[in-house]
Amino acid sequence: MPVALRITLSFPRGVYSGSELGAPEELPSPSRVYEAFVAAAAGGPRATRDERDERVLIATDEDRAAVAWLEDNEPLGLVPPPMATSLRSARRYRWRAGPKSPVDTDFEPHSALGGPIELYWPSAPNRIISALNVIATEVTHVGKAECCVIARVDGPTELPERELLRVAPGRGPGRVMRIAVSGRFEVLEGAYARATRPGRHSTGSLGKQAPDELVTGANESAVELRRFAPAQPPDWPYAEVLVLEASGAPQALGRIRSGRGRVAAAVGVHRALVAAIGEDVPMFVTGRDGEGPLRGAGHLAIHLVDRADGGLDALLALPPGVTEGDRAQLIAVLQRPVRIGASRSGARHWFTIANPRPRAAVPFWPPGRPLQTSLVPVVLEATGGPRSGGWTLDDALVCSVGYAMRGVLEREGFEWARGWAFRKQLVDLLRNEHGVDARARRVRGPAGAYLHRAPEGALVVAVNAVVSLGRLDPSGSGLLALGRARHLGGGLLRPTGSQ
Repeated sequence: MPVALRITLSFPRGVYSGSELGAPEELPSPSRVYEAFVAAAAGGPRATRDERDERVLIATDEDRAAVAWLEDNEPLGLVPPPMATSLRSARRYRWRAGPKSPVDTDFEPHSALGGPIELYWPSAPNRIISALNVIATEVTHVGKAECCVIARVDGPTELPERELLRVAPGRGPGRVMRIAVSGRFEVLEGAYARATRPGRHSTGSLGKQAPDELVTGANESAVELRRFAPAQPPDWPYAEVLVLEASGAPQALGRIRSGRGRVAAAVGVHRALVAAIGEDVPMFVTGRDGEGPLRGAGHLAIHLVDRADGGLDALLALPPGVTEGDRAQLIAVLQRPVRIGASRSGARHWFTIANPRPRAAVPFWPPGRPLQTSLVPVVLEATGGPRSGGWTLDDALVCSVGYAMRGVLEREGFEWARGWAFRKQLVDLLRNEHGVDARARRVRGPAGAYLHRAPEGALVVAVNAVVSLGRLDPSGSGLLALGRARHLGGGLLRPTGSQ
């Protein structure tokens, strides 16, 4: 197994707070971690005075070489912990220079972390590892001032291939983050030297409020963007997920949160997207190939989920194989807020979705919880069963896993067919070869409440589901929905205990 240099960041408060160009950060970028090491090397007890200006501290040659090694060698990837970002809608006010005109500002975003963050660089010489180990003891903060951190450097250590988010070429799902490149140390050193120069003796602000002053600005010199994605993306019905914030009146959002409301809201989102695109709507959005429906997971899936901060998100899951042009057509209409109307019980509720953020479909949920439960009841066909008997709701639920994963199973060489003999064969395959297991508990009341549309005369039943996908998804982190409503708000699975 390959070995690498590992930097581990542990946040004692379990919270990271940072933002970049006004957008909240879930995790510190490798560039931000690098800057913390530069600050520790140039401002710690081992730093020396600059001969050209005694007010300026500089790193020793040994420490400078060690930190500069990180910019000369691109990171291999990172392993993120389970996390949940909290965004506050409240405003705060402070007196600054003029007590009669308080200034309102946002609260800083916070990302709750379920463990340490691990960043990996190529294997380094022992002298570099030793010097970085000493510098790491002086790294006290990453991100905002309240984000105390404990940094540790290990090497050589094994590279975790399964959990690692690697640097990936081109566009696609994953996390886009900044990395430091050659010359970054000099840029930061120059910015620090300029910031320590004596200020001008001039008249201050004459306005009601004294404006904030950025000493170094955004300081984006000698940094580049990289996309971090799963090293070996598993075969999955969806390639990426667009996460959009849903906003509206509290009463409307409360209606959507019910099981029936989520299906109605997903239908409303689909209709609004088709109307916003207008002509030449891509087939993966319409869900139809000519007059007939697209099979398998070959079209867009829409679901509404709760956020950790009490808000609501709309998830648009894109299947694999979507062309760049079709994807761009969908992204284009989401650049501006889209107003959605959801009808339920004769009443119409309005909300808005905006700010699309691409995420990988696997992993989507925090890994480590293989048991998943249904957020909205799963709608199954209730067509009796084979003449030989022995067909239960548990069997039907396992069979629905097969239909949701049809593309994956077919790519493995499983030949699709019809009839009861095929369904029993599918269930046996999933249980015996893939380790899939499921338990279904019937929901009282009409199943049509959790389904947008069904063929005339079809018999359906709604169940609450507990599912283990076995070897198809051992970590339980993939985004998947089951049943007849899996593309429009129904049957979404989530790990047990998650929001």
